Amino acid sequence: MIRWAEEAGASVLRLAVADGNRAAEALYRRNGFRDTGGLGDPMPDGAGRERLMERELGAAAG
Repeated sequence: MIRWAEEAGASVLRLAVADGNRAAEALYRRNGFRDTGGLGDPMPDGAGRERLMERELGAAAG
């Protein structure tokens, strides 16, 4: 996905991760994503919200 986004000319790749999904968050951090502090969509059970993460791509990352 990262390579595809870079080849498409994107400067930032953003995603949302369920709060408390530590395994997914660790995977994203290992791949250069950082927590933006922003909130994503509400969780289906209404008990929380996703958290937003992003990674700068290409020249912006360098």
